[in-house]
Amino acid sequence: MDLPVDLPLKEILPGILMFTLPVDYGIDHVNIYLIRDGEGWCLFDTGADCEAARALWLRALAGPLVGGLTRIIVSHHHPDHLGLAAWLAQITGAKILMRPEEREVARAIRMLDETSRRHGIDFMLRHGLSLGEAEGIVSGVLQENLGCDEPPPGTSLENGQRLQIGDFGFDVLVLGGHSIAQICLYEPALKLLLTGDQLLERITPNVGVWPYGEPHPLPRYIDSLLVISGLPIEHVLPAHHRVYHAGEARAHGLLAHHQRALRRFKEGLREGMSAVDLGEVSYGKQSEALHRFLSMGETLAHLLWLEGDGHVRSSEDAGVLRWAPIQRSDQPTVQI
Repeated sequence: MDLPVDLPLKEILPGILMFTLPVDYGIDHVNIYLIRDGEGWCLFDTGADCEAARALWLRALAGPLVGGLTRIIVSHHHPDHLGLAAWLAQITGAKILMRPEEREVARAIRMLDETSRRHGIDFMLRHGLSLGEAEGIVSGVLQENLGCDEPPPGTSLENGQRLQIGDFGFDVLVLGGHSIAQICLYEPALKLLLTGDQLLERITPNVGVWPYGEPHPLPRYIDSLLVISGLPIEHVLPAHHRVYHAGEARAHGLLAHHQRALRRFKEGLREGMSAVDLGEVSYGKQSEALHRFLSMGETLAHLLWLEGDGHVRSSEDAGVLRWAPIQRSDQPTVQI
């Protein structure tokens, strides 16, 4: 395609475009993808809701994407993927395809009533954050940064479903871990995987336990990597950084990463630590509330795996869940 040089649109393969949009918090960009669908385009993820991203979308829809959007697939509930779904559906009339679990979690993150806010605060207190930190995360990180406008009702995609988009036939993969039911799309003829955040080349997706969503995410994420590692993949289209060509190898690399992480968490654990305490040992002391929250959740996910394997134990002390190592001769492992 003849694409304008002043728009961050790139043709990855004939009929498949990557649109790189700015994000105004955390990581500074997100890649979303457009697949030719008749006269229009099927969109995979939407970008975060910020003024700069909306301006780029309006220019693109008035120019190279003038055919409009036919469908909007939301891979998962995080705001750089879901954030503009409601707005784009309104201005284009495109139908939403999104897992119901992801919609429920997107609603829960916003903590719009006192009961849900209290639940979120109590969860964070139980795992070692202070009351001030917990209240700030609920009102700031969750409600202001992670909450999104809910898109209109749509259709769910099912694991194993065949999804025809224009000339392309995608197999739907519903994978857990990073979020409760993230959608990835695999095109076997092209050996192409649209991954969302599930398989990133330069960073490891956060796998954490939160006041909402997946209660035991690490086994689900390990299972998803085993599924991906069994696919022949030539093109990985991720949500962040560049397109790359080593999907199976990256899946095995992330399995090895989590095996190392399990051993690191076990070695750093001392009697009576909370998830926040161990997170500071493993990741260093974080000054920003978002990073302390993410550290807590990822540490807790690995502690739950270690507890299930019999390498650590937990007990409650004055409302705080505290952990201790169990002396064993073997090391925690994951299947690689």
